[in-house]
Amino acid sequence: MTTSGSYDFAGYQVLVVGGTRGEGHAIASSFVSCGASVTVTGTMMLRSLYDSDLSAFDYESVNLARQDSIDHLAATIDHIDVLVLAATCHLPYGLPAGEHDFIVEASRSGLLGPTFLTTRLRLKLGQSPALGGGCVVNTGAVRTWLELSHTPERAHAELVASTTRAAGNWAGLGVRVNSVARSPRPVLPRQFAPRPVASAGSRVAGGTLVRDPRSATDGAVADAVLFLASSSASRITGHTLTIT
Repeated sequence: MTTSGSYDFAGYQVLVVGGTRGEGHAIASSFVSCGASVTVTGTMMLRSLYDSDLSAFDYESVNLARQDSIDHLAATIDHIDVLVLAATCHLPYGLPAGEHDFIVEASRSGLLGPTFLTTRLRLKLGQSPALGGGCVVNTGAVRTWLELSHTPERAHAELVASTTRAAGNWAGLGVRVNSVARSPRPVLPRQFAPRPVASAGSRVAGGTLVRDPRSATDGAVADAVLFLASSSASRITGHTLTIT
């Protein structure tokens, strides 16, 4: 259950990349409930191919692993106030090693993936009349692109660092950049994995009770994204909210 009703996004144009399912769909639905006009993207050609109800949104197909697809999406957008990046990295099964390595390197260099799309839209975001300017919010999905070449923990650290860098680079354009991500779950050998305890959504690690990152709901992520995109956060940029 979100607190989205406390925000007013009437007149906002919002693009949620990866808004067809999961937390991306929750984010897109929350923006609509607050009066925004929302476009969601997915990898399928038609919205009817998805199980989720996408009737409240405009729909565009995009493949973030292809420059021409990103360029096509950017060309369809005349005005944008908020860009939410919630599309996880799913490379085709059986992709040749050479092409896989190319995508990994291009993504790391910012020539493919969420970073490239944000770069293509930065000038249009800079034209937003919203208080605080245009807004970019990365979600944990961006971390999956970084995990092409980093461990989960290192990818999270890079997400935090890249958010800070982008905020500094684009402040002059009037564009804010922030991130919302669930805590990365460390991958442990089975014999060292923490055993579950009776309390739901918790685990014991080294004698300390900590919350399981999987217990963070899509609604909690959506709430954080809406806050960062709202006028209440008009002076906030370069920050990463980590949800545990």
